[in-house]
Amino acid sequence: MWTISATIQTSATAEHVWAAYKDVANWPRWDKGLVLYRPDGPFATGTSGVLQPEGGPEMPFSLLLVEEGCQFVDRTPVGPDTAIIGRHVLTPLANGTQITHIIEIEGPDAEGLAQAMGFKQEELQETVNSLARYTEEN
Repeated sequence: MWTISATIQTSATAEHVWAAYKDVANWPRWDKGLVLYRPDGPFATGTSGVLQPEGGPEMPFSLLLVEEGCQFVDRTPVGPDTAIIGRHVLTPLANGTQITHIIEIEGPDAEGLAQAMGFKQEELQETVNSLARYTEEN
């Protein structure tokens, strides 16, 4: 397995950040690596859909876990034995929220796939930073 993570603290409440997560049509406003994220149903455990990374093809995903206001986990298969898992965790703080995003690739040659797909720690951190700014400004 291969993994990277990024964390930031924001003054926005967990409820406000969660509202940004549920507003999937506007994800490209804060996640510059994503062209679209379109669930085929409610933002809930078990819902499937399509996402498209910047410069990449549309890919199916499924929401493995959605805990309202706390966290969600999505899974995008990229081969018969390989998948990208995205974990998005909100931790309420006295003055706002800690946002943590974790990207995992499971399967054979996960590290090689991460390099081929261009996953970078700096870009994940910028996505989390951008989400924090977005929720503070909107």
